[in-house]
Amino acid sequence: MLSKDAFSELYLRHIGELCSFLALRLNCRETARELAHESFIRVMGQGSDAVIANPRALLYRIAGNLAIDHYRASKAHAGFHVELDDCAELPCGKPGPEQIIAARQMMERLRRAIEALPPQCRRIFMRHKFDGIPHAEIALEYGITKNAVEKHLIRALVNLRGAMGELS
Repeated sequence: MLSKDAFSELYLRHIGELCSFLALRLNCRETARELAHESFIRVMGQGSDAVIANPRALLYRIAGNLAIDHYRASKAHAGFHVELDDCAELPCGKPGPEQIIAARQMMERLRRAIEALPPQCRRIFMRHKFDGIPHAEIALEYGITKNAVEKHLIRALVNLRGAMGELS
């Protein structure tokens, strides 16, 4: 068993690094602090006749076991078990080749449809949608009314919707 002084020194010397050790495993600083303190309590609770050769190693062993116990008991993982052989059948979250090709084709159709817009309409549409310029600023830039800017944007959206609908 550790003396009060030895235990205090162990605590002061290792509480920070033990919390970091647990936080990396648990992804939660609060839970890491709780389990770190629980680890110290368990070291302190070792029997009076127990000789602790390496208190730091014991502390980390207890902390690691507590982290495993916490993981097993957590509600997010309760009852969740997947056999390794079943993992091969799980779908990948990444798009497949067909989806990538379809997205590229759609982007190309959209690019052509934007290029087909009347020049002023295209410039106003691109300034607003791609550059994020507000209607009032575009109106000042092109020397037109805000209402005219809105009409150009509506015209662009109608043309694009029609072009994209025709090509699908």
